[in-house]
Amino acid sequence: MEFSKNLVVAAWFAAAIALITDLLGYTADIALFGRAGAVMTLCAVVLEYKLSTKGQADTDYIADGPVSLGDVGKATLLTEAEKKIQRGAHVSVVVGTIIWGFGDLITRMA
Repeated sequence: MEFSKNLVVAAWFAAAIALITDLLGYTADIALFGRAGAVMTLCAVVLEYKLSTKGQADTDYIADGPVSLGDVGKATLLTEAEKKIQRGAHVSVVVGTIIWGFGDLITRMA
């Protein structure tokens, strides 16, 4: 999960650099900023998937066997740090999708 989190941070930096290069006119003809939004969205979705399957990987129970309440709690609850990462991933998905959809228009406004 640490790798996925770092990947989302790198996608944010890539989007910021793409915005600057698009505004300066270096990459305006290929709309690099909009493409960076697609990459950001993909990385954030991967991070959300990793968080959603984290609880499943933490539990070890046998099918049709007894399950303790502690195992259920581990499978469904996230720590405070993981909740912050999850919120950041949600925001990254939304912002990345907006950039992906409308990022090419930034060069027309500049």
